[in-house]
Amino acid sequence: MAINSFKDVQDFINQFLNANGDMPDVPTSPHKDFWNSLTYTQFTQGNIPGVTDNKNNPVRILIPHNSAMSTLIQVLNGTSTVFDQMPADGPPFFDKTQVKELADWIDAGCQE
Repeated sequence: MAINSFKDVQDFINQFLNANGDMPDVPTSPHKDFWNSLTYTQFTQGNIPGVTDNKNNPVRILIPHNSAMSTLIQVLNGTSTVFDQMPADGPPFFDKTQVKELADWIDAGCQE
């Protein structure tokens, strides 16, 4: 699936979670389904709702044009030094090709 917009991001995450039976558990997570409830601006400029780092600081979702430093990509890849790989019920996890699709959207500037 080509990711060219925020709506594509939402659909991409929802399709993965639904296909793997993980969507019913999302409402019990601290962040819930934030990708569905936030606006484009909140998603691309804001923090993950209900989540703080190990120093109790808010955690930015992503950094446009910098997927490598984006928390979303780090947790999906399992490379975060602060958080476990997501989804929490995984495996299955997003594979490298799927994560790259999201990373490419971020690196391209997060088209609305």
